[in-house]
Amino acid sequence: GNPKMGGNKMGGGGGASRSMPKGASGATFSKLEQELKKKEAENAAKRAAEEEEQDSKEAERIRLKREAAFEAELKKMNEEQRRAAQKQKAKDAKVVQRILKASKAGKHYAVLGIRNLEVQLGPYYIFNISIGPIVLFRVKTKEIKRVYRNLARTVHPDKNKDGSAEEAFHALESSAAILTDEKKRSDYDKKIIASRRRRNKYAIESVLGASQKVWSHTLSTFRVTKRILGPFSTPILVIGALII
Repeated sequence: GNPKMGGNKMGGGGGASRSMPKGASGATFSKLEQELKKKEAENAAKRAAEEEEQDSKEAERIRLKREAAFEAELKKMNEEQRRAAQKQKAKDAKVVQRILKASKAGKHYAVLGIRNLEVQLGPYYIFNISIGPIVLFRVKTKEIKRVYRNLARTVHPDKNKDGSAEEAFHALESSAAILTDEKKRSDYDKKIIASRRRRNKYAIESVLGASQKVWSHTLSTFRVTKRILGPFSTPILVIGALII
């Protein structure tokens, strides 16, 4: 009899297990999957940060080495040659710093000194027919390559005497590689367009919000004035508006 009772208890336990809410195991799996993805994203971000730090240290090492080499060259020059070399180095530094600043901001067109005035209209839907998107003022790939070649000669480490010229040259190459590849450029342009639309939406919402506050305040002032002045409120407000 005892073994049978034990079996009933076990059966009761099995019944409790089978009575688990439907979809509970799926929800648990989904949660584990989300945690795993989160962990992978954190690890990827950590690796990217470590690589960026390593690249930064290497760039600084090269910069210091190049600066020391330039100072050694100056010592071999006469006064006039030194002034000319330092003047040229100052010009080189401006180009390098502009490229690096744009590169760190992720602005690939600005790295090459190109003004991106591209406008995308649409797509529009008329009777279930899609028209567009229509792209205006798009800079041709041929023009991007031309600008890149000219700028590469200016910033090349063999010619440019700034300590960070090598870092700027690599940044220039990276931006040019993205903008001369149709797929990469298209993906990058989509991000720019999405970012612009978010900024425009925020700006419009901010203006509308401010306008609503002003209008609400004006109505509130009008009600208070009318309550205080009674029947004289309307002519006084009209006169006040005319004076203003």
